[in-house]
Amino acid sequence: MGAVVPFVSAGMILRVWRRLGWETEGTWWGFGLLAVTVALVFVQAQTLFVVMVNKNWLLQLPPLPLVAVVYAASMVLLFGGRRLLRAAWFPVVFMWAVIPVPQTFSRRIDLPLQHASAMVARGFAHLLGEQLTQDKLRLMFTPEFGMFIAPGCNGIRGAITLGMAALVVGYLYRFRWYVFAPVVAGAVLLGYLFNFLRLCLLVVWYKLALPHRWMQTHSKQADYCIGGTLFVCALLLFFFVANRLRREEDDVLPAVADEPVRRPTHARSYLLRVGVVLVLSAIFAADTFHTIRAEHMNEMQVEPAPLPDQIGSWHKVRSYDDRLDTGWIVYIWGDYVSADGHTKVSLGISPRLGVHDVEVCHLARGEEPTWHGSFSIPTPSGPAGFTAATYNDGARQWLEASSVCQGGKCEQYSDETKHITMVVAPPEGRLPMMSTLGPVPILMKVETTDANSPVGVAEPHLQEQLASFLREADLGHLTQSYGRRH
Repeated sequence: MGAVVPFVSAGMILRVWRRLGWETEGTWWGFGLLAVTVALVFVQAQTLFVVMVNKNWLLQLPPLPLVAVVYAASMVLLFGGRRLLRAAWFPVVFMWAVIPVPQTFSRRIDLPLQHASAMVARGFAHLLGEQLTQDKLRLMFTPEFGMFIAPGCNGIRGAITLGMAALVVGYLYRFRWYVFAPVVAGAVLLGYLFNFLRLCLLVVWYKLALPHRWMQTHSKQADYCIGGTLFVCALLLFFFVANRLRREEDDVLPAVADEPVRRPTHARSYLLRVGVVLVLSAIFAADTFHTIRAEHMNEMQVEPAPLPDQIGSWHKVRSYDDRLDTGWIVYIWGDYVSADGHTKVSLGISPRLGVHDVEVCHLARGEEPTWHGSFSIPTPSGPAGFTAATYNDGARQWLEASSVCQGGKCEQYSDETKHITMVVAPPEGRLPMMSTLGPVPILMKVETTDANSPVGVAEPHLQEQLASFLREADLGHLTQSYGRRH
């Protein structure tokens, strides 16, 4: 939905501009604001600067929604002037919705809703007399036939879409605040309600499909049809209520008649501003096309070089890859065993990803960490900072530690207090159209079959095993060849 927001915002700005008579009282202050925005975006593309609060609230600086709002404000100020900016404040602020649900809310909202959706579907299946497996997120009607309640099944997409539509409709219909707020909240709740109804109807489909093989093979298409039909019904219901409210004079603000101010248009100054923006756009558009071409060339490269057979006294006993269905390699892996054969460490390097939040992936699969934190371990190329978490599945305990290497160093965490952690990766330091060394995520795993030891005992032991490997592993040298970008 974020991709639609700039077009909706631009349409509403043009609507206000037409009401003002297309007056062109722009100011060069808008270009100054635009130049600052462009510089922030370029620096953001080259580096990583993230602030985490209590390991739950994550904020990347500068936030992309803020950049979008400042960009829209600068363009309005540059071409339309201060009067247009004051009149079109809502469409400008609406650009914040380019990311409707930030990554910050993944754990607080997205994942709990995933479990709530699974509970609703499971409860409805039990109501129909179906006894399912005990897995929290998988509803298996037979050993081979069932569904997995993924994060995308929790209704947040439909709810946010309806909520954004309600924001725009409430603004265009000029609802008073005491009508505007319930309309938006009601649209979001309507999205969740219809998603729960979708899951219940999907359970009915799965029950009907049990004796029919051809129905089982079309379950995904049935999900799309049920979801699409219900979403259209939700939209019709929403617009029916909104139009009824619009007819009530007490619920709507009086129309504002802005008298167009006829001022002489300074064509030379206006065209000069247009030319400067086009030149600035051409420079960074060329860099964008260069980046796209470089990514395509990187994808077309042959298989990335395998991990070395020997790292210090540790020797590789197994090699494997994590691949998508398209063949795109996510991680290349190597299992290394110590000289005495008592310790095994798995090292994974991603030749394609930029930044990867490992813990969120586990949470999406219903795997809660028993401990998480961060630490720094000495390596031959300098200290390496890691974010880590431990897990216990009842048969084993394991530690996963991840970091981002760039420029020969893996210094991810720069500062940490009890509640706030700042994650910093050094900037690439390139100019437009230059080659660069991009960030390379690494992931390391150490496990033990002792699942009964308290995590306070197991975690230091696993961390020490990892440290014994890293004392001989030059991560900066190992990852350099994987980070090269054209």
